[in-house]
Amino acid sequence: MKTDVVVVGAGGAGIAAALEAAGRGAQVLVLDPAAEAGGAARTSGGGTFIAGSPLQERLGIRDSPDRALEDWLAWGGDAVDGEWARRYVEDGVKDLYGWLAGLGVEWIRVDWQEGNRAPRWHAPRDGGLGVIRALERAARAEPRIGWRPRTRVTDLVTAGGRAAGVLAQGPEGPVEVRAGAVLIASGGFNNNLEMVRRHAGHLPPDTRILLGGGEGARGDGHAILERIGAQFVNMDAVWMYPYATPDYQDPAGLRGLVCRGLEGDVWVNRQGRRFHNEDLRGGATGAAALLRQRPATCWSVIDARIAARYHVADPRYRNGTAPRRDRVQQLLDDSPFVARGDTPEALAASAGLDAGTLRETLTAHHRMLAAGLEKDPDFGRSLRGVEPLSEPPFYAIQFFPLARKNLGGVRTDLSCQVLDRQDRAIPGLFAAGEVAGMAGGRINGRAGLEGTMFGPSLFSGRVAGRHMA
Repeated sequence: MKTDVVVVGAGGAGIAAALEAAGRGAQVLVLDPAAEAGGAARTSGGGTFIAGSPLQERLGIRDSPDRALEDWLAWGGDAVDGEWARRYVEDGVKDLYGWLAGLGVEWIRVDWQEGNRAPRWHAPRDGGLGVIRALERAARAEPRIGWRPRTRVTDLVTAGGRAAGVLAQGPEGPVEVRAGAVLIASGGFNNNLEMVRRHAGHLPPDTRILLGGGEGARGDGHAILERIGAQFVNMDAVWMYPYATPDYQDPAGLRGLVCRGLEGDVWVNRQGRRFHNEDLRGGATGAAALLRQRPATCWSVIDARIAARYHVADPRYRNGTAPRRDRVQQLLDDSPFVARGDTPEALAASAGLDAGTLRETLTAHHRMLAAGLEKDPDFGRSLRGVEPLSEPPFYAIQFFPLARKNLGGVRTDLSCQVLDRQDRAIPGLFAAGEVAGMAGGRINGRAGLEGTMFGPSLFSGRVAGRHMA
């Protein structure tokens, strides 16, 4: 079988690349081991970091790419690929905001996220699923794009020192596809515990790590690229979320459920004490604080009022982006990692925490609210709009670190062409999305602002598609 371009992975980066290459006249074949397209993007919030958008202007938010780049570099540190980051912030309005709007994506709001001096997290209607549906709709209507689901790529075909195609295993047996250009857009490795532990080797060995990557994020593309001599960077930069609880229905006990809508909760550690500013929930702040606990676990204490808006970022707990309240309540009722009680003392007994210490922690929290303090003097949390935890039943949801995103990956040049260990481009071989650390190998350095994973993955896919065509 022959084609112009073969795309390995039907996630956001892969579909974006396919659209771009096909739009420039190339015949494209997309292969993915899953039955449906979307990868990790399908279940993500879809928030996209964009500076200077029309929506920001309508909302009266003053922002610019230069200001955004300053925040990006300050957050990610010296490891950031500054040229990739600069290109992204300068082209984001045209190449993401406008492009996706033209495909039918509706931008509904802009949120502030920690590390930013302005709100930049652009939320699409229906989250990442809404974006994937728009991309897939456009790609399915493109006659130059062919699809092979349930097909796992096992290796590259090379000829004359260049990538010339792929070997794969499909429903009907082995497949060989010859192509002028190959794109690896296979995602990260955060659904592979062995790889997570190997690369995030700085974690204490007894730390329980939950897996939060896409279903196909097993590192297959990394293995293929390693065999051909590709260069990797920042592989230990595994981005953790602190607000995940084990999926009690996972037989292996490895998968985690991302918990959202818990604002106003109180985090307590094994000793029943607060240890962190609960406003700061990102990988650089909340996850770091959680990993400093011994053991690395905590409980999010909520009441019935917060439980009514609690939701889970997993397709089983949603209809599109609308929470399925029956299943969320079932999780609260049935999970062994969720404690329940009608009093703080009963809650502590159910969670295995010291009743006196938990009561003291919650009493101190309520005392600050009753005093009308605007800021928590212990950890700096803003208390504006925070309400007492006063409506039983009370819940304590146990959190563990969740491996969510890979900020490092295979190095590429600015055209997404893969670099070998001597910094030479490998002819015919490209990489985009999370396998390439979202873009270039290290666009975020060692810490990513929210929205700088989803957006750069789509962006690098478009860049790769242009150059492959």
